[in-house]
Amino acid sequence: MKSKSITFYRYILSYALVLFLPIVLLFTLFNSILLDRYKQEIADNNTRLLTQIQENMDTQLEQLINISFMIQNNAVVNLRTNEGDVVAARKAVDTLNVLHSVSSLPDYLITYRSGTEYCFTSSSRIRPEKLFSDQLVYAGHTLEDFYATVDRPENIVTWPADTVRQYGGQEAEYVTLFISVSGNVRTPKLRTAYLIPSSRIRNNVGRVTEEYGGSVQITDSDGTLLLGIGPVSREEYLQAGEPAADGSVQAGGEKYLLSSAHSSLVGWDYTVLIPARVIEAPMYNMRRVMILLLVAVSILGATTVYFLSNLHYKPLKRLTEKALSSHEPQPGDSRTGRTDEMRQVEAVLDALAQESRSSRLALEESRDVLLQSGLRRLLAGEYSPRLKEDLARNGLALSDNDQYRVAVLDCDRSRAAALREEAGVFMASLSFGRQDAVLCSSLPGEGSFAILFPGAAEDDRAEDSFYSLKGRLEDVCGVPVSVGLSLPRPAQEIGTAYSQAVRALQFRLVRGSGCLVTYSSDLDTASSLQNYPREQLEQLQWYLLQRDPENVSRLLHRLLDNLQKGPVSFNFVRMVCFDVVNTTVSTLYTGKQGSPAPTVQPEMLEQLISFDTVPELVELLEQFVDETCASLKTLQPDSGDDRLQEMKAYIEENCFDEIFSLQAMADRFSLTPSNLSHYFKSCAGQGVLEYVQAQRKKEACRLLSQTDEPVQIVGARVGMPNVSSFIRFFKQQTGITPGQYRKQAHASTPEE
Repeated sequence: MKSKSITFYRYILSYALVLFLPIVLLFTLFNSILLDRYKQEIADNNTRLLTQIQENMDTQLEQLINISFMIQNNAVVNLRTNEGDVVAARKAVDTLNVLHSVSSLPDYLITYRSGTEYCFTSSSRIRPEKLFSDQLVYAGHTLEDFYATVDRPENIVTWPADTVRQYGGQEAEYVTLFISVSGNVRTPKLRTAYLIPSSRIRNNVGRVTEEYGGSVQITDSDGTLLLGIGPVSREEYLQAGEPAADGSVQAGGEKYLLSSAHSSLVGWDYTVLIPARVIEAPMYNMRRVMILLLVAVSILGATTVYFLSNLHYKPLKRLTEKALSSHEPQPGDSRTGRTDEMRQVEAVLDALAQESRSSRLALEESRDVLLQSGLRRLLAGEYSPRLKEDLARNGLALSDNDQYRVAVLDCDRSRAAALREEAGVFMASLSFGRQDAVLCSSLPGEGSFAILFPGAAEDDRAEDSFYSLKGRLEDVCGVPVSVGLSLPRPAQEIGTAYSQAVRALQFRLVRGSGCLVTYSSDLDTASSLQNYPREQLEQLQWYLLQRDPENVSRLLHRLLDNLQKGPVSFNFVRMVCFDVVNTTVSTLYTGKQGSPAPTVQPEMLEQLISFDTVPELVELLEQFVDETCASLKTLQPDSGDDRLQEMKAYIEENCFDEIFSLQAMADRFSLTPSNLSHYFKSCAGQGVLEYVQAQRKKEACRLLSQTDEPVQIVGARVGMPNVSSFIRFFKQQTGITPGQYRKQAHASTPEE
């Protein structure tokens, strides 16, 4: 009886600790943690609500930016050519009226070109002096303010909410938005003004003001208050000053909590003020409910403890009695009962073993996730005993005495997942000396994924291994793969090794996609990237395209002079040499099949690769420059016909792909995107984008007239899967929608 009581109370004590210890912790930590977290969740909900409001407003404001773009690029609304022409002015007014009917946000639309005498509205052509003195009279803004605003260099300017008296005496409050999409100019030439009623903005934020009793304050990028909505007026908001440490302000004798969101589209900042009582009241109710719940759980837990203790003690008691009786053999006793009990015990043990195996499999799957998380922290520069233990526990043991290298691989983002999978397959065949390279698929910086390989040394031949891996990946996935490789670093500086690999990878901007660059041991890569002659190399490429030997010679000799001024790194000069030769050869030969090009002697290239000193390199590079310029003088100027035809063929073959880009086309022809755009426009008379749009329009018209495929399928086949974007593009190109075009094409078929 005594042993029974001790065992029984042991069960009670163990279950009591399991059940009641969490309850005690909840009572202790409830006020300090759970309530704060609940408060934060409410604040996050407010932030999400505000973000939805901001995104809704941005959607409507983006429509106004698109209208401004159409106005600026429409010759009909050119005030300079329409001045004095009544018929042209009527067309301009009709055009603005059509564009104004598309929008639902503003009441008035005004467009004005700086330096002209007239401006256009959606109903008439009128002088600004008459418009702002008779038809639209602002309470706080004048005609001089209008002229000053349209001449400002910013693309988007906003007037705060102001009362406007209209022709006939009616007054309304408007927020005036000025938009110019000219870009890259000191003073915009053409600016469109939209008068947006404050009531329509209030409708967008009505949920905040009605459901929460809050207020919304809208400010511009300069901090000027544009519009105040809700019980907190603009004056009270301005008088409230800076928020307190907990993000609250006092306005109108009441405490408000702030949430904010920023619109990068028009530069507006939205601030929501929610009364603190709205948030605190649910928390107090939750506290009372939680206390009652904990009391109920305590009572239920006590009952459960007694029940479980008694339930588990009875089988133990019976098993103990049988074990004691088995030591005393009885006459005629059979062992069958005990054999059945042993089988039951074995079945239980087998079930426990199976459960253990399942747990181990789940643990193996989670180890990879934990390993990737630890690698991300390691590459970000964190290194601590705790992190080392976590990595070792998940399969990566770091030693303070070993050296490590990091390689960052980058490629087309659409193929990154496939490349990571292939890299994991190929890594086992790489010769790193030790077969423990680790793939990191979640990086803190640039690149698609990284490879960390421990045990590296100066002669580890990692470059050869990565050339092999790079070739295999490019063969399998069909896209160029660029590699940046760090120097060997101790475990404490793996973050530095990752930074070195990323900086080395940045040289692909000069050398193009598919390069392998190793960080230089005697070169400060950060400063070299800053001082590297990218602009001069891009200008060199343009002169080579123009077959201009004088400018080529002048630019290259100036570049060589800069290399000889002051101390210069050997590796820096080597990289400049490589890129000069690579730019020259690739520009003159790429895209010019069958056309004469300057001859580059193979002996010269071998000498440029095998130099030993900086003076020797500069001398050989000068000889290369002189021979190249002399060869250029013997050739006729480049008409661009062959290269242009290849460019057009490339566009016609690839422009219907959704991922078609100017950068991919520039890599194909070994040109920078800027030089490609200028070269194509100078030869073809139109830009690359215009040519792509013409091809897409031509193919879309063919599909609409010859097939019955839905408009969405037609848009996807010409590279525009978003049906709204395709309809907008087609209407901009043809003046009608795809459906209208198809009806016209089908109607004209019988007549033909």
